[in-house]
Amino acid sequence: MSAVEARAGAAPPAISAAFAERATREPASSFAAIEERAHALLPDLARIRPTVGGTPLTAVPSRGGHGRVWLKLEAANATGTVKARTAYALLCAAVARTGRADVRLIEYSGGSLALALAEFCHLLGLDLHLVVPDGAPDRLRRQLSAQGATLSTGVRGGGFLGAMETAARTAVAEDREFLLQHCATEVVAMHAEHTGAELLGQLAEAGARPVALVGTVGSGGSVAGVGRAMWERYPACRVVAVFPAEAPYGDPAPPTATRRMNGTGGLGYGLRQPLLRSDEHRMEIRTVAYPDALAAMRHLRAAHELAVCSSGAGAWLAASAVVDDVPGTEAVALIAARGTQEEWAHAAEQ
Repeated sequence: MSAVEARAGAAPPAISAAFAERATREPASSFAAIEERAHALLPDLARIRPTVGGTPLTAVPSRGGHGRVWLKLEAANATGTVKARTAYALLCAAVARTGRADVRLIEYSGGSLALALAEFCHLLGLDLHLVVPDGAPDRLRRQLSAQGATLSTGVRGGGFLGAMETAARTAVAEDREFLLQHCATEVVAMHAEHTGAELLGQLAEAGARPVALVGTVGSGGSVAGVGRAMWERYPACRVVAVFPAEAPYGDPAPPTATRRMNGTGGLGYGLRQPLLRSDEHRMEIRTVAYPDALAAMRHLRAAHELAVCSSGAGAWLAASAVVDDVPGTEAVALIAARGTQEEWAHAAEQ
């Protein structure tokens, strides 16, 4: 994406074309079938599977104290975030789709997914090229390079969308398999069959009947997949997709570097997360401002000794709003991670 394209106010062409091409593919209906084929082609994937999932569920009071919110604490995954599940699903899908155990990969990420992909690809011996946004922390770059990933930077001033555009162009130039997390219906299927099934079992064991599931949105795969599982068991369950107030869903403005909940946000230029589109009519879209998420991070640590990321804190706030409107109820919030050094530094600045 050039500076001229950014000023023109149109979505960058390469990523737009990649979105359009993926939209023509048949959505994944069963992750189990993908997983089985991938394991047959690359057996070492089966060694990674036990390191993702099995994360704890714990209850805390809602912000107003009128009910409780069950926190699905995804930091217990390998690499410390929910993105370990996403990375595993993307890798299984790429191997199964190409029929190759030596597939050459490329993806964009602002942090957590990049770390998970780099670690897993290092273990699997896969050739991985990662594109990070301009302004990505040096700490992240060092960690990715240490895992042997090839590293590129998105166009200066292009933000996350600039990294997406650079990855789309590089995928063509280097003839790499583009993982394209924002269009990976395999990730939705995985979250429905793995994360959602796991959560439902935990809720049943606890005797909980949540009125809502709440998750913040980066690519949208987790809230879409877990939401489908919840609707199967609880048809009346509200599924709430949370975006930062600084970058709402379908934001028509060009992307900016404004601070917001880590790993979340509208893409800019009116682009909408493709993984939400089929179910967005059933979802509620809410926003949380970054200062409020940072305050919630501090509250959860001080009151409950829980370290959660800004997006997780935002999910807890949005879940609390649902519960506090109907006292005595309970909801589930998906908590992606414990929070980065940068997020906790921002929280301390407030």
